[in-house]
Parts: sequence; structure tokens; C-alpha cells
Amino acid sequence: MILGTLITDGSSRLMTTADLLAADDRCHRCGFYSRDWQPARLQPNEALRLAVDTGLMSTEDDPGQTAGDEVMTLAADRGLDVTGSPYESAVHHAALSDIIVTVLRERKAPYTRPADAKGKSLTWVSSAFLAASNVRLEAVLLVDRWNEDRKWSVLHSWRVLGECAFYEQPMTLTVVLVGQRREGKHSSPWSKGWLHPRSRTLRIRKRTGEGFGGEWKPVWREEADHLSRDLWLDTMREDGVMPDVVFDIDVPAPCPEYAAKVRHLAEKKVTALHSTVEKPDPNISVCSWPTKCPFLDCCWEFHEPSEASGFITICH
Repeated sequence: MILGTLITDGSSRLMTTADLLAADDRCHRCGFYSRDWQPARLQPNEALRLAVDTGLMSTEDDPGQTAGDEVMTLAADRGLDVTGSPYESAVHHAALSDIIVTVLRERKAPYTRPADAKGKSLTWVSSAFLAASNVRLEAVLLVDRWNEDRKWSVLHSWRVLGECAFYEQPMTLTVVLVGQRREGKHSSPWSKGWLHPRSRTLRIRKRTGEGFGGEWKPVWREEADHLSRDLWLDTMREDGVMPDVVFDIDVPAPCPEYAAKVRHLAEKKVTALHSTVEKPDPNISVCSWPTKCPFLDCCWEFHEPSEASGFITICH
């Protein structure tokens, strides 16, 4: 995925995305490297995000299947940055993207991106979607957990506030809880259920809120070929878990004065980033938090990103 680059039409206008600004916010060196490089291998969650976007915008008859196929394609073409089995991780995330896209596409026809937004010296390439009304943005956020701190961090992010500021539109933010990843798999109702070995009954959650015991056995969706996607979704609805794992947040449009200040800040930061010649110092306290920086090994082993060290160049 292209984070940011120079337009090649001979103009001096820069173009950027929320991801490039987020990388620079995290660490100026991360932003500096992100102008030209990205890891060859994808983090599983990034492959999941890209595949969900593909499924949401797909015009195929089964967009969920399209999303799942995209995970497998990315895993084959780019590879997944995992410690366990890349194939098992790919199959798990393919099944996860399939069921998520199927639910979200029940709401509307194929999602579409808004046209690029033009600033004074910057072209904003959106990672959001445009609602059918053409006067509201939509975004899908995949998270492992959700709380008030995470909520306000997201609402103040470039993927939400930045998008709303450049288009001066409100946003419907759809939050999808995929569960924490342990041993390469996300444990959530999207992926994990309980199966009775004799009756072959599938359950996702007891209505009493209690756990499953006795003869009930855990089952992962990708390992249960006999359980159809429709059956899994029907069970999620019957057991009342849908409101807990997918919900909308209404984000109002910022007032024009505030939106202008956010746009000005974006242009100032991107201009400074693209004019930087000397490699910035790293922010070592955020190398591994809240997630591992894609350039961590470069910084700590004192070498530059290169194809030999597992990176690919961003096409300018």
C-alpha cells in the first residue's frame, strides 16, 4: 500500500494518506523511511485490512469470498510476517475477512472511495469510503478490543479527523471487533464457536453469559468445513453477539475553522517530511508500542531499508 509520494505530473503538489501522517506522528524516522519503503512481508492484520477493503469495493457476486481470496493472494505474493505457520495464518484471516465483508456488504452495494481532495500544496488520497448520499464519509475499523481510550485515540486520528477535515463531511465509523490474536488467531465470535460432539449443534455464546463446559468443544470457523458461513452468521445473530462485535459511531463534521487548521497542519507536516534530507533520530520509546514499528530492525541493527533486508520500494 502506498503511504505517500510525489505526484509525477511535474507539479510541486505533494500527495499523502492518513497512514503516512500516522507513521510520522509515531516517529519522524518511521515517516522518513515510509516515503520510499514498505516491508515486503505483511503483518496479518494489514493483510486483513487490505482484503476487507477489496471485498467492500468488489463487484463480484460473493464479495466475502473475494476478500478471502485476497488474503491468500497477498500471502502468496507478499508473504506474512508471522512466527508460526504462514499458511495457517492466511487461512484463518481469509475466513475472518470473508465473514466480516459478508455482514458489511448486507448493508449496501459496493463501497467507493471519494475523489482525491485538493489542498493548497497537498493532494489527500482517501482511505475512507463515500456514502451513497455523497455528503457523508464511511470508514471501517478493525480492532482487537475497544474502550474509551481507544475510542478517543481513533476519533483524533488522521484516518478519522483528517478525512473529515479534508472533505468537511461527517463520517459513519463502523467498528469491527476481531478479538485479540493469540498464537496467530483472533479469538472472537467471528472466528471461534462451540460445537456439541453428538448433536453437532453450533453455539457462539450462551444467553446467560456463562462459558461452555462439559462436552462442548471449541471450533474455529476455518477448520469446520461442514459449518456454512450462513449457519455461522445465523448462530451469531441468534446468540445476540452481533451488537458486541460490529457497531457504528457517528462522527460529526468539524467546523470549517477547525477543519482548516487540521488541513494546514497536515500540509505543514507533509511538506517538512518530504523536504527532510538528513535521517531523523528515532523515537526509541515507541519502537515496539503500541505495535512493532516496521523499521525497528533497521534502527536497532543500524542499517538502512533495502530489498536485501526485506523491503520493497514505493513507486513514485
